[in-house]
Amino acid sequence: MNDPRAAQKERPRLSIVIVSLGLDGLLDACIASIGEHVRVPHEIIVVNNSPEELGYRGSIGILCLENGKNLGFARAVNRGIRESRGDTILLLNPDARFTSDIVSPMLSFLDGRERAGIAGPQLVFPDGSLQNSVDVIPNLLTELLNKSLLKILFPGTYPSKRSGFTHPVQVPSVIGACMMIKRQVIDTIGPLDEGFFLYLEETDFCMRAADAGFEVWHLPQLTVTHHQGTSARRFDAARKVEYRRSMYRFFLKHRGIAQTALLALFTMIKLGVELIGGVAASFLSPARARLKKSLSLALWHLAGAPAGWGLERALPPCRTVRRHGCTWFLPENGEIPPDAADPGRFLETALDAVLNRSKTTFVKSGTLQGRQIFLKRYNFKGFFDTVKNLFRKGRARRAFEGALMLERCGIPTPPVIFACERRIMGVLTESYVATERVEALDLVRHVELHGYDTGLIMQVAGFVRRLHEMGFVPVDLKGENLLVGTDAIYLIDLDRLKRRRLPGVRIIAKNLSYLNASFVGEIPLAERLLFLDEYAKGNPLIEGKKDELARRVGCLTARRIRTRYT
Repeated sequence: MNDPRAAQKERPRLSIVIVSLGLDGLLDACIASIGEHVRVPHEIIVVNNSPEELGYRGSIGILCLENGKNLGFARAVNRGIRESRGDTILLLNPDARFTSDIVSPMLSFLDGRERAGIAGPQLVFPDGSLQNSVDVIPNLLTELLNKSLLKILFPGTYPSKRSGFTHPVQVPSVIGACMMIKRQVIDTIGPLDEGFFLYLEETDFCMRAADAGFEVWHLPQLTVTHHQGTSARRFDAARKVEYRRSMYRFFLKHRGIAQTALLALFTMIKLGVELIGGVAASFLSPARARLKKSLSLALWHLAGAPAGWGLERALPPCRTVRRHGCTWFLPENGEIPPDAADPGRFLETALDAVLNRSKTTFVKSGTLQGRQIFLKRYNFKGFFDTVKNLFRKGRARRAFEGALMLERCGIPTPPVIFACERRIMGVLTESYVATERVEALDLVRHVELHGYDTGLIMQVAGFVRRLHEMGFVPVDLKGENLLVGTDAIYLIDLDRLKRRRLPGVRIIAKNLSYLNASFVGEIPLAERLLFLDEYAKGNPLIEGKKDELARRVGCLTARRIRTRYT
């Protein structure tokens, strides 16, 4: 990647990460204010969550990372952090604007306090009026009672802009519109949780930092102008669903399943009251708008909180085409390759390099329309598998959809070209999936040829952590299904990829045991435990149960070796 920051003579003291939903005047004003008021050596990393490019490529001092899609706030921020070089990170909204040099005193404040890990200034509207710049940690009281009333009655426990702070004060959480973070915090607890698409990710991060012994500070004497909610209002219809999904995730992580169940129960009761009141007042236009939102949220709960009802789509758009006696599954802008219109014949005659031949799959590589590809055929697995396929999607289609979901979430996997299957009276007789070839070795082969170091262990642990945070559970997470490339790790063999809201210790242990079994003979136990430390750090669901997780992984690994590798 051509990095425009290469012209900088000194290593930046500060990395400013801005997540944008496209180009507008506010983003330009934000970047201009950085140039005018930030006095310390810095770099600007703009992460674009819009399908339309920003046009900053090649701009001096600005690294523009184009996602090509909306990955959500946490995933985009983490991508920016992975590319950053500064000792301190500043998360800055594109609708924020500096009017003075507040960065230097923020850095001095963090440098002067060893345990201070996060700091945020006072956010103000363009007219100078105060915004809420600190936040409370959600609990049952804040969610079931009036939060504003709690802030008035108990300002010490529930701080807000009404608290009248005039000097630096330690707070539970600061707003992510302008949040400065020491890199030490990220190294200790990991980056933002990518399971949050939008809302509460910074609150979760601040709570995890505090649990690890870091202090979170509000600096009210420093101000930054913030055009609050400009980006979020573009997607107002789905905001309430996404916020509620994030709140349930937060409760599951930090409050446990019992409090989460109580929250869901009382939320449904509250929605019922709102619906009754909304119907009674539906002759008023504002009441009808509130009624629509409450009804959508109530239906989401009644439907079992399905994915795709909020801001994040469950499955990216794709096409299904019936042609040549097959059902083809194609990316949104994909077409059936003429050379592979008969995929079985193409596999046997046009491709020459055999990569894998087993009872269940046959994989070859070669060239298709100028592209290097992998083409996999799923073999007949027996009578019972045939019966099951009458009532479920075929393996090729599941692998195709899994690749689209991973790509949508920013997880590296070889780009999928097509999947196709042939059925006779509902009976699956043939199925294929084609992906682009990537220059990479599977993890087992990579370790055999090049060995391993702590960096590789940490890289793999971070990759698997990201998968699990987003709820992706590859059933067969063995070393052969992770490809190590020059600058990325890829996940392959996706026909048994599952997605769960928040995997628990049992599911995680089973999943990690596949990977552990791949390296029992090559990597000593002490170094494999480094993987677990990196995977679990800062995760309240796992960190306190790390010993239990290690024990479960060990037992399942031993069982897998006995049954699979003997």
